Amino acid sequence: MSHADPVSRSAGTLADRTRGVLRDERVAGRSGWLQTVHPVVKLLGLFALVIITVTFDTPGPPAGMLALTAGLVALSRVPLRTHVLRTGVPMAVSLVIVAPQAVLFPGPTLVGPITVPGAEYVATFALRVGASVSLLGLLLSTTRFASLLGALRTLRVPRTAITLLAITYRYLLVVFEELSRLVLARRSRRIRAATLRESWREAGSLLGAFLLGALDRGERVGRAARSRGGTAGRAYTHRHAIGIADAAFAFVVFATVAAGVLLT
Repeated sequence: MSHADPVSRSAGTLADRTRGVLRDERVAGRSGWLQTVHPVVKLLGLFALVIITVTFDTPGPPAGMLALTAGLVALSRVPLRTHVLRTGVPMAVSLVIVAPQAVLFPGPTLVGPITVPGAEYVATFALRVGASVSLLGLLLSTTRFASLLGALRTLRVPRTAITLLAITYRYLLVVFEELSRLVLARRSRRIRAATLRESWREAGSLLGAFLLGALDRGERVGRAARSRGGTAGRAYTHRHAIGIADAAFAFVVFATVAAGVLLT
Protein backbone atom coordinates (compact mmCIF):
# COMPACT_ATOMS: atom_id res chain seq x y z
CA MET A 1 0.00 0.00 0.00
CA SER A 2 1.28 3.48 -0.83
CA HIS A 3 2.59 5.73 1.90
CA ALA A 4 0.36 8.48 0.45
CA ASP A 5 -2.78 6.70 1.68
CA PRO A 6 -3.01 7.69 5.36
CA VAL A 7 -6.75 7.00 5.64
CA SER A 8 -6.56 3.31 4.75
CA ARG A 9 -3.36 2.83 6.68
CA SER A 10 -4.67 4.49 9.85
CA ALA A 11 -8.11 2.86 9.72
CA GLY A 12 -6.65 -0.57 8.98
CA THR A 13 -4.13 -0.29 11.80
CA LEU A 14 -6.84 0.87 14.23
CA ALA A 15 -9.13 -2.01 13.30
CA ASP A 16 -6.40 -4.67 13.49
CA ARG A 17 -4.92 -3.43 16.76
CA THR A 18 -8.28 -3.06 18.48
CA ARG A 19 -9.48 -6.52 17.41
CA GLY A 20 -6.18 -7.95 18.60
CA VAL A 21 -6.53 -6.31 22.01
CA LEU A 22 -10.15 -7.47 22.43
CA ARG A 23 -9.49 -11.05 21.34
CA ASP A 24 -6.06 -11.66 22.83
CA GLU A 25 -6.33 -13.41 26.21
CA ARG A 26 -2.95 -15.12 26.09
CA VAL A 27 -1.61 -12.98 28.95
CA ALA A 28 -4.60 -13.95 31.11
CA GLY A 29 -3.69 -17.61 30.53
CA ARG A 30 -0.09 -17.28 31.68
CA SER A 31 1.18 -18.54 35.02
CA GLY A 32 1.68 -15.11 36.58
CA TRP A 33 0.82 -13.83 40.03
CA LEU A 34 -2.30 -11.82 39.27
CA GLN A 35 -3.56 -14.57 36.96
CA THR A 36 -3.80 -16.87 40.00
CA VAL A 37 -5.68 -14.34 42.13
CA HIS A 38 -9.44 -14.82 42.41
CA PRO A 39 -11.22 -12.42 40.00
CA VAL A 40 -13.37 -10.95 42.79
CA VAL A 41 -10.35 -10.32 45.03
CA LYS A 42 -8.43 -8.86 42.12
CA LEU A 43 -11.29 -6.59 41.06
CA LEU A 44 -11.87 -5.25 44.56
CA GLY A 45 -8.15 -4.87 45.27
CA LEU A 46 -7.27 -3.01 42.08
CA PHE A 47 -10.38 -0.85 42.41
CA ALA A 48 -9.29 0.10 45.95
CA LEU A 49 -5.83 1.00 44.63
CA VAL A 50 -7.37 3.19 41.93
CA ILE A 51 -9.55 4.97 44.51
CA ILE A 52 -6.61 5.69 46.80
CA THR A 53 -4.50 6.82 43.83
CA VAL A 54 -6.89 9.58 42.75
CA THR A 55 -6.96 11.04 46.29
CA PHE A 56 -3.27 11.99 46.31
CA ASP A 57 -2.48 15.68 45.85
CA THR A 58 1.33 15.43 45.64
CA PRO A 59 3.36 13.67 42.93
CA GLY A 60 5.28 11.33 45.25
CA PRO A 61 2.55 8.79 46.16
CA PRO A 62 1.21 8.40 42.59
CA ALA A 63 4.77 7.83 41.41
CA GLY A 64 5.13 5.13 44.07
CA MET A 65 1.85 3.56 42.91
CA LEU A 66 3.14 3.57 39.35
CA ALA A 67 6.27 1.78 40.56
CA LEU A 68 4.07 -0.77 42.35
CA THR A 69 2.19 -1.47 39.13
CA ALA A 70 5.54 -1.99 37.38
CA GLY A 71 6.33 -4.69 39.93
CA LEU A 72 2.93 -6.29 39.40
CA VAL A 73 3.54 -6.24 35.65
CA ALA A 74 6.81 -8.14 36.10
CA LEU A 75 5.32 -10.67 38.54
CA SER A 76 2.31 -11.25 36.26
CA ARG A 77 4.42 -11.72 33.12
CA VAL A 78 2.61 -8.96 31.26
CA PRO A 79 4.55 -7.77 28.17
CA LEU A 80 6.31 -4.62 29.35
CA ARG A 81 6.34 -2.85 25.99
CA THR A 82 2.60 -3.30 25.46
CA HIS A 83 1.76 -2.21 28.99
CA VAL A 84 4.00 0.86 28.79
CA LEU A 85 2.36 1.87 25.51
CA ARG A 86 -1.16 1.45 26.89
CA THR A 87 -0.22 3.45 29.97
CA GLY A 88 1.99 6.05 28.35
CA VAL A 89 -0.44 7.26 25.68
CA PRO A 90 -3.26 8.32 28.09
CA MET A 91 -0.62 9.71 30.43
CA ALA A 92 0.90 11.82 27.65
CA VAL A 93 -2.54 13.04 26.54
CA SER A 94 -3.42 14.08 30.09
CA LEU A 95 -0.06 15.84 30.40
CA VAL A 96 -0.76 17.88 27.27
CA ILE A 97 -4.28 18.76 28.46
CA VAL A 98 -3.21 20.08 31.89
CA ALA A 99 0.14 21.56 30.79
CA PRO A 100 -1.22 25.16 30.73
CA GLN A 101 -1.87 24.89 34.47
CA ALA A 102 1.90 24.96 34.98
CA VAL A 103 1.92 28.69 34.16
CA LEU A 104 -1.58 29.59 35.39
CA PHE A 105 -1.10 28.55 39.02
CA PRO A 106 0.19 31.43 41.16
CA GLY A 107 3.24 30.90 43.29
CA PRO A 108 7.03 30.90 43.29
CA THR A 109 8.65 30.63 39.87
CA LEU A 110 10.38 27.39 38.94
CA VAL A 111 11.64 27.97 35.39
CA GLY A 112 10.54 30.94 33.31
CA PRO A 113 6.73 31.32 33.54
CA ILE A 114 6.32 27.87 35.14
CA THR A 115 5.44 28.06 38.83
CA VAL A 116 6.24 25.49 41.49
CA PRO A 117 2.55 24.81 42.40
CA GLY A 118 1.68 24.59 38.70
CA ALA A 119 4.42 22.09 37.93
CA GLU A 120 3.46 20.05 41.00
CA TYR A 121 -0.20 20.00 39.92
CA VAL A 122 0.63 18.93 36.36
CA ALA A 123 2.99 16.17 37.56
CA THR A 124 0.47 14.91 40.12
CA PHE A 125 -2.36 14.83 37.59
CA ALA A 126 -0.33 12.99 34.94
CA LEU A 127 1.02 10.46 37.46
CA ARG A 128 -2.46 9.80 38.85
CA VAL A 129 -3.77 9.15 35.35
CA GLY A 130 -0.80 6.91 34.55
CA ALA A 131 -1.13 4.86 37.75
CA SER A 132 -4.91 4.48 37.38
CA VAL A 133 -4.68 3.43 33.72
CA SER A 134 -1.86 1.03 34.60
CA LEU A 135 -3.97 -0.62 37.31
CA LEU A 136 -6.99 -0.95 35.01
CA GLY A 137 -4.72 -2.31 32.28
CA LEU A 138 -3.45 -4.95 34.69
CA LEU A 139 -7.01 -5.97 35.51
CA LEU A 140 -7.98 -6.34 31.85
CA SER A 141 -4.73 -8.03 30.83
CA THR A 142 -4.68 -10.66 33.56
CA THR A 143 -8.42 -11.46 33.70
CA ARG A 144 -10.48 -13.21 31.07
CA PHE A 145 -13.55 -11.26 30.10
CA ALA A 146 -15.90 -14.08 31.12
CA SER A 147 -14.20 -14.23 34.54
CA LEU A 148 -14.59 -10.47 34.92
CA LEU A 149 -18.30 -10.76 34.19
CA GLY A 150 -18.52 -13.58 36.71
CA ALA A 151 -16.81 -11.42 39.35
CA LEU A 152 -19.26 -8.59 38.71
CA ARG A 153 -22.16 -11.01 39.05
CA THR A 154 -20.73 -12.36 42.32
CA LEU A 155 -20.55 -8.79 43.62
CA ARG A 156 -24.29 -8.40 42.89
CA VAL A 157 -23.82 -5.84 40.15
CA PRO A 158 -27.21 -5.31 38.42
CA ARG A 159 -27.81 -7.86 35.68
CA THR A 160 -28.69 -5.10 33.21
CA ALA A 161 -25.27 -3.48 33.64
CA ILE A 162 -23.48 -6.82 33.15
CA THR A 163 -25.57 -7.59 30.06
CA LEU A 164 -24.82 -4.19 28.56
CA LEU A 165 -21.11 -4.67 29.23
CA ALA A 166 -21.13 -8.11 27.60
CA ILE A 167 -23.06 -6.87 24.56
CA THR A 168 -20.77 -3.85 24.19
CA TYR A 169 -17.68 -6.04 24.30
CA ARG A 170 -19.03 -8.43 21.68
CA TYR A 171 -20.36 -5.64 19.47
CA LEU A 172 -16.98 -3.85 19.49
CA LEU A 173 -15.57 -6.91 17.73
CA VAL A 174 -18.36 -6.66 15.15
CA VAL A 175 -17.81 -2.91 14.64
CA PHE A 176 -14.09 -3.16 14.02
CA GLU A 177 -14.61 -6.21 11.82
CA GLU A 178 -16.90 -4.01 9.71
CA LEU A 179 -14.21 -1.31 9.57
CA SER A 180 -11.63 -3.86 8.48
CA ARG A 181 -13.92 -5.07 5.67
CA LEU A 182 -14.49 -1.50 4.46
CA VAL A 183 -10.76 -0.80 4.39
CA LEU A 184 -10.12 -4.03 2.47
CA ALA A 185 -12.88 -3.17 -0.03
CA ARG A 186 -11.43 0.32 -0.49
CA ARG A 187 -7.97 -1.07 -1.19
CA SER A 188 -9.24 -3.72 -3.62
CA ARG A 189 -11.13 -1.15 -5.73
CA ARG A 190 -8.12 1.13 -6.20
CA ILE A 191 -5.97 0.51 -9.27
CA ARG A 192 -3.46 3.27 -8.59
CA ALA A 193 -1.90 4.91 -5.59
CA ALA A 194 -4.06 7.63 -4.06
CA THR A 195 -2.70 11.10 -3.54
CA LEU A 196 -2.88 12.72 -0.14
CA ARG A 197 -5.70 15.04 -1.28
CA GLU A 198 -7.73 12.14 -2.68
CA SER A 199 -7.27 10.13 0.50
CA TRP A 200 -8.57 12.89 2.73
CA ARG A 201 -11.44 13.58 0.32
CA GLU A 202 -12.51 9.93 0.55
CA ALA A 203 -12.23 9.87 4.34
CA GLY A 204 -15.75 11.31 4.74
CA SER A 205 -17.34 8.68 2.55
CA LEU A 206 -15.43 5.94 4.36
CA LEU A 207 -16.57 7.26 7.75
CA GLY A 208 -20.19 7.53 6.58
CA ALA A 209 -20.20 4.01 5.15
CA PHE A 210 -18.64 2.72 8.37
CA LEU A 211 -21.28 4.34 10.59
CA LEU A 212 -24.16 3.14 8.40
CA GLY A 213 -22.70 -0.37 8.23
CA ALA A 214 -22.18 -0.45 11.99
CA LEU A 215 -25.78 0.61 12.64
CA ASP A 216 -27.08 -1.98 10.19
CA ARG A 217 -24.99 -4.74 11.76
CA GLY A 218 -26.20 -3.65 15.18
CA GLU A 219 -29.82 -3.99 14.13
CA ARG A 220 -29.17 -7.44 12.69
CA VAL A 221 -27.30 -8.55 15.81
CA GLY A 222 -30.18 -7.32 17.98
CA ARG A 223 -32.77 -9.17 15.90
CA ALA A 224 -30.67 -12.33 15.98
CA ALA A 225 -30.34 -12.10 19.78
CA ARG A 226 -34.09 -11.60 20.23
CA SER A 227 -34.87 -14.53 17.94
CA ARG A 228 -32.69 -16.75 20.16
CA GLY A 229 -34.45 -15.82 23.37
CA GLY A 230 -33.09 -12.38 24.23
CA THR A 231 -29.88 -11.14 25.81
CA ALA A 232 -30.17 -12.42 29.38
CA GLY A 233 -26.68 -13.93 29.25
CA ARG A 234 -25.05 -16.85 30.99
CA ALA A 235 -24.45 -17.32 34.68
CA TYR A 236 -20.62 -17.52 34.38
CA THR A 237 -20.31 -20.01 37.24
CA HIS A 238 -16.60 -20.78 36.78
CA ARG A 239 -15.16 -21.90 40.12
CA HIS A 240 -11.94 -20.42 41.43
CA ALA A 241 -10.65 -21.38 44.87
CA ILE A 242 -9.17 -18.85 47.31
CA GLY A 243 -5.47 -19.54 47.95
CA ILE A 244 -2.14 -18.13 49.08
CA ALA A 245 -1.85 -15.80 46.09
CA ASP A 246 -5.16 -14.17 47.04
CA ALA A 247 -4.03 -13.65 50.63
CA ALA A 248 -0.71 -12.16 49.49
CA PHE A 249 -2.43 -9.82 47.06
CA ALA A 250 -4.96 -8.77 49.72
CA PHE A 251 -2.08 -8.01 52.11
CA VAL A 252 -0.30 -5.87 49.49
CA VAL A 253 -3.50 -3.95 48.79
CA PHE A 254 -4.22 -3.46 52.50
CA ALA A 255 -0.69 -2.24 53.20
CA THR A 256 -0.75 0.12 50.23
CA VAL A 257 -4.15 1.56 51.09
CA ALA A 258 -3.13 1.98 54.76
CA ALA A 259 0.06 3.81 53.69
CA GLY A 260 -1.98 5.97 51.33
CA VAL A 261 -4.44 6.90 54.08
CA LEU A 262 -1.58 7.89 56.38
CA LEU A 263 0.06 9.98 53.64
CA THR A 264 -3.15 11.80 52.78
